[in-house]
Amino acid sequence: MNRQNKKRSVKKMPEHNISIAPSLCNRCGMCISDCPDGVLYMAENSAEYNGQFCVKCGHCVAICPQNAVAISGYDDPPEAINPESKSDPDTLLATIKSRRSMRQFTEKDVPPEAVAKIIEAGRYTPTGGNRQDVSYVVLREKKDEYEKIALDVVRSLQPKLAQTIPYIKNLVIGDRFLFKSAPVVIVIKSVDALNGALAASMMELMAQTLGLGVLYSGFFTMAIRESDELKQMLSISAPEQVVTTLVIGHPAVKYIRTAQRETAKVTYR
Repeated sequence: MNRQNKKRSVKKMPEHNISIAPSLCNRCGMCISDCPDGVLYMAENSAEYNGQFCVKCGHCVAICPQNAVAISGYDDPPEAINPESKSDPDTLLATIKSRRSMRQFTEKDVPPEAVAKIIEAGRYTPTGGNRQDVSYVVLREKKDEYEKIALDVVRSLQPKLAQTIPYIKNLVIGDRFLFKSAPVVIVIKSVDALNGALAASMMELMAQTLGLGVLYSGFFTMAIRESDELKQMLSISAPEQVVTTLVIGHPAVKYIRTAQRETAKVTYR
C-alpha cells in the first residue's frame, strides 16, 4: 500500500462571463443593490458589469425582473422559481427526524433518474465563495471491485484502529461490510471539505424523499484516504479530497419511531 502524497492538478471550471442586455434592462437597480461583490453599476442606458472580483454567484441573474442579465458557460439555462413550490416546514422537519443510517438493503435497484435527482440536490447546494468544487463518482457495475480493494485496507488497519476505538476489535469485516449489498454508492469529493459535507447532507435528504435509505460509509472513506490505488481509481487529485461516501438503496427494514437526541445547547445573546 503506497501512502506517498502525490500532487495532482484539478480540472479547471469553465469560463463564465456576465452580460447585460441594454435593450431589456429597465434600470431598476435591483441587481446592483443585491450584488454581494459590488461589481455592477448603473450607466446611462442600463446596468453594467465591471468584472472585477466577481464570484459569479448568479444573484444578478436570479433577481432581474426583465431577464436582462445572463451568465455564459453553463450547460443549462436558469429556471423560473415557482413561489408556491416551498417545502412544508412540518413535513421537512419530520423527514429530518425520521432519517436513520441504513445498513440493511433490499435487492431492488435504484433507477438512474433517482441517482440523477440525488446528484442534482448536491449540485445546487451552496458552496463557499461559489467555488462549486464538489464532484461525484457513482459506483454501480464496478462497485464490488472497489469494495474488495477497500476491504483489504480496512482489515489491515483494524488492529491499529482498535487501540483507540475499542468496538472495532470485535467487528466482523465480511465481504459486504462496506456497502451492505446496496446497489449504488456515491463518493463525494471537493477541495473544501465543508462544501462536500453540505452537498452530502442535501443529497441524503433528497434520497429520503425518494423513499431510499442512506449510509455514510466512514470506513470506505477512510480506506480511500489511506490508499493511493483507490485515489487513482477514483481520480482524486490534490488539492481535491474525498469528503464522504453515500451508500444508497431501498431499505430492508422500516423504523416506526424517531431516535431520541440530547437537548439542543443554545445560547441567546
